[in-house]
Amino acid sequence: MAGLQTVIDNATFMTITARPLTGSSISRSGQYKTAERGPSPYAITFGMHDGLTYSTNRDTLQALDNLDRTTEANVSITNTSGISYLTANLHGQTNNACTLNGYNGADLYIDASAATGAGTLFKAGDWLQPLGNTSTYRYPYQVTTDVAFSTASNVTVPLNRPVLSQSGVALTSGGLRLGNDIRFHVKMFTYPQYSVIPHDRITFNGDFELIEVIT
Repeated sequence: MAGLQTVIDNATFMTITARPLTGSSISRSGQYKTAERGPSPYAITFGMHDGLTYSTNRDTLQALDNLDRTTEANVSITNTSGISYLTANLHGQTNNACTLNGYNGADLYIDASAATGAGTLFKAGDWLQPLGNTSTYRYPYQVTTDVAFSTASNVTVPLNRPVLSQSGVALTSGGLRLGNDIRFHVKMFTYPQYSVIPHDRITFNGDFELIEVIT
């Protein structure tokens, strides 16, 4: 998926949204009702500069065409120049000292007995991604409230959405990807048209919009 990763790495801005999918209605009595509908996929929007040269990036364009809006890509957003802090953890754990015990709803249970540091184990907004027993779990999450530092064997970490199950993967063991190690499985929701302009440059006529694939 080098084509998509190349343009992500050269993004001029990036927006990440994980708001729940909701529906709303107004009853005959005038009551406004809302309901959450299904999981909350991450949506990523980013812009691309006009600095890539066509002569050295024809393979990038071909890879993007191969993906189009139908093929899933596994990407990182941590190499983007100037905004690599976007998923960096704010405090505490940046290694794989914590391991997984299980989950319930939107709470993850971790074994922090090997954690190092003090004060805070996770800050609200920190990113993590369980690996599961196969090291192939695909969904990242964000911590919703600060979690005090602990070396307990069963620490509760509240997440921004209910933990999603994945066929063939048990979330009862395994490590965690933290901060800039997380990855997204996405498809291109919007794929802008590209043109070649004088002086060997590629230009895109809009922004890229990605949507997380939830299977």
